[in-house]
Amino acid sequence: MKILALETSTQRGGAALVIDGRVVAEETTDRQRSHSELLHPFIEKCLSRASLRLEDVDLFAVGQGPGSFTGIRVAANAGKSFSFIYDKPLVTVDSLTQIAAQVRDRSRPVLAMLNAFKNMVYYGLFDVSGDEPRPLSGPGVCPVRELDPLIQTKVTVAGDGYGVYLADFSDHLKGLLHREDPPADFPTPGTLGRLAAERARQGRVLRWNDFVPLYLRASEAEENKRGALFNSTDMKDPVHGKTRS
Repeated sequence: MKILALETSTQRGGAALVIDGRVVAEETTDRQRSHSELLHPFIEKCLSRASLRLEDVDLFAVGQGPGSFTGIRVAANAGKSFSFIYDKPLVTVDSLTQIAAQVRDRSRPVLAMLNAFKNMVYYGLFDVSGDEPRPLSGPGVCPVRELDPLIQTKVTVAGDGYGVYLADFSDHLKGLLHREDPPADFPTPGTLGRLAAERARQGRVLRWNDFVPLYLRASEAEENKRGALFNSTDMKDPVHGKTRS
């Protein structure tokens, strides 16, 4: 099976060609603002290495998020368009599962966390003893300080949220976290393609219009709008309905 995998939900994005479960070509960049410009050239490079065209692809895999709202849409729009045009199935895998799948030590659970900004993290706790990471908790989003109750035993931690918020972790939490070197900090198109191959084998495929992004929280613009509405309401005089200065 020939799979074209597209992952642009975080800082590291790109494309990969996976044939029969093996990554035969992968192109990535860590320049998140360039994902929309570089994705299609990356696709062309991956296909050309195997002398293939888009119509030769059997299945398209798309990173579902969570991550950058704009970034998620870059891969999603491309993958959905290809799936529709060539009438091929679609597989999605969330970014936290992809991160957990890259961890080498399978002896303990994995806490995958991505920076959700504003002292928040996207998180998922996984059992990685099987062929594919199995969620134990999450995916979810929470303030960094609320991670403590989620972790009661030693885990391997992966994802860029660790480096961003390490100074904010409690001593209790730090004592339960094991970090690999080098760490798996981002989802990758190669990992996405390998996981998609297994999901396709299990029949876990979608039509192009069944894709649902995993945002987990409102966009910054939506949150700012809600904050403005709240502040406006909060300033109203409860008796006269006038805005207090």
